[in-house]
Amino acid sequence: MADSPECVVAVDLGGTLTKIGYVGEDGTATAVRRLDTYRAGGADGLADWLGDRIAEAAAAAPGPCHGFGIAVPGIIDAASGTVRAAPNVGWTEMPIRDRLHDRTGLSGAVGHDVRAGGLAEGRLGCPDAQNVFFLPIGTGIAAAMIVDGRLLEAGGYAGEIGHTRVRAAGETPCACGQIGCLETVASAAGVARGYAAARGVEAGSNLDARAVAEAARAGDPDALAAFAVATDALTESLLLSTTLLGSEVIIIGGGLSGAADLFLPEVERRIAATATFQRVPEFRLATLGADAGLIGAGLLGWAELRGVDHD
Repeated sequence: MADSPECVVAVDLGGTLTKIGYVGEDGTATAVRRLDTYRAGGADGLADWLGDRIAEAAAAAPGPCHGFGIAVPGIIDAASGTVRAAPNVGWTEMPIRDRLHDRTGLSGAVGHDVRAGGLAEGRLGCPDAQNVFFLPIGTGIAAAMIVDGRLLEAGGYAGEIGHTRVRAAGETPCACGQIGCLETVASAAGVARGYAAARGVEAGSNLDARAVAEAARAGDPDALAAFAVATDALTESLLLSTTLLGSEVIIIGGGLSGAADLFLPEVERRIAATATFQRVPEFRLATLGADAGLIGAGLLGWAELRGVDHD
């Protein structure tokens, strides 16, 4: 009989939905479950609930379970295992790695959800590349950056490319308090807002980026214009990131990647045409889907166990 697979318990914690499963050292995810995130007990109640779910999963693991890895949205200090600020789950200065260790007896790691997803996409999708830029484009925009094989953390503050200013956004106010941020025009929500403004209607549940993409493919000039603005903004931002980081591969994920045909070929063409001394990156679409964060959380857990430094 083959030996039972070794694993860590991996968790992708969200404000409304939590995913939990097992991840092998090779990044294989199994028995992934989706649970409603427990919010009734406040910050401490959520930490205890999460610890209990991890302990239960470890006890039921199909083989030896060596620890845990969790991915959390917010400002995450991975080195100390502390969530500095995660408003979506109600945590501020939460030493969650230590709390979970005390609750479960297991060692583990905590990381940012986007960086965890980028780690998984980079390690599994392009393992030979040492310089990878992962850009999930959804309601907002953030990035994960692997440089010389190391995942950039910067104490939890790295990767907020969605809040860099781009010309295409003009004076558009951003929820972060700045103006002209990339995500105001190039996120899925930004594309929907741009189209709605051109049409003189309110963006809402019946007018999301998917609907705008369908309209653009049908030749709607306002929808095409919204994607043209997003293309301008993404080109400017990604050319800057390429100049700074020298990425070999740029991976586009998130909900707007489903409309990549409407912006990515032109972004790729413009960057190749504009670059002079810069390394021209290869563009790819993400392949791990909604489980990228969970898989990355598992890889962080394994890295902690093996003493591998991703910071």
